[in-house]
Amino acid sequence: MNIFCIGQSAYDITVPIEGAIEENRKYRVLEYFECGGGPAFNAACLCGKWGANVELISRIGSDEYGKKLKETLQKYHVGTEYLIPCPGMKTPHSMIIAGKAKGSRTIFNFPGTREKTEYHIPEKKADVILSDGHEPEISLAMIAANPQAISVADAGTFRESTYKVAQKTDYLICSEDFARQYTGKGIHLEEWDICEEIFRQIEQINGRYAVVTLGENGLLYRKKDGSLGHMPACQVKAVDSTGAGDIFHGAFAYGLTRKWNMEKNLIQSTCASGLSVQKIGGLTSIPEFEEVQKKCNKYKKRT
Repeated sequence: MNIFCIGQSAYDITVPIEGAIEENRKYRVLEYFECGGGPAFNAACLCGKWGANVELISRIGSDEYGKKLKETLQKYHVGTEYLIPCPGMKTPHSMIIAGKAKGSRTIFNFPGTREKTEYHIPEKKADVILSDGHEPEISLAMIAANPQAISVADAGTFRESTYKVAQKTDYLICSEDFARQYTGKGIHLEEWDICEEIFRQIEQINGRYAVVTLGENGLLYRKKDGSLGHMPACQVKAVDSTGAGDIFHGAFAYGLTRKWNMEKNLIQSTCASGLSVQKIGGLTSIPEFEEVQKKCNKYKKRT
């Protein structure tokens, strides 16, 4: 089965520090990490590493960062035939400050240059389409051209472009931030009535399946019996949460190609994401598939 990941690629430079960032202070950096990044890019690399047939539709320049990203895609066996042509583009890149104490991250993103370009939708059949909302026109055109495909929206923050794509997808997997920005209400698990109200509003966006991820607090999903369910996160020591959501979405897309049911797919994705935060750097923290299976067995016993 063919997976198409559509959206943003970036080159990440991650600097780990102890404690919170303080103003008017000089930090001496003894180590930093460089790797590929971006929601669609990281998700595609995970799928490729796990042996799926995956293509990336994204904007990558021909500069040094772009060359490194393309080399990484080849390493992870991700197809590059359908990259968006962007002559003269500066590849997006990010400076990431990773707080080692709590696994937090502060991202300074340089979006690069964007130009309107004519893009021809691939004739290659798509079985699963994962969009992070950064290329809404192409995402919607791909979904329309592949009505048989299962589509997934990775909704990190609420943007009009992401919202338009989310409305047309089979699975809307949104962050707690997206849910709060869209509904105007915060999620607190001890206020279950409010959680159900927020989740119903999210479900109405696409009228099908929805998941709300809550970081270290797990996620909300609709159970088989129709009730709202809470799935806890993995209990791990986080050192860098960069890319954890990307890895979750990539794992979920992979699970769709294996025809896993919702609960099994969410457990696999949760464990993959949980393993990733134990290492520095989003892309470099992609776990091996076998490693995730072992984590899933332990997770099931605990829950």
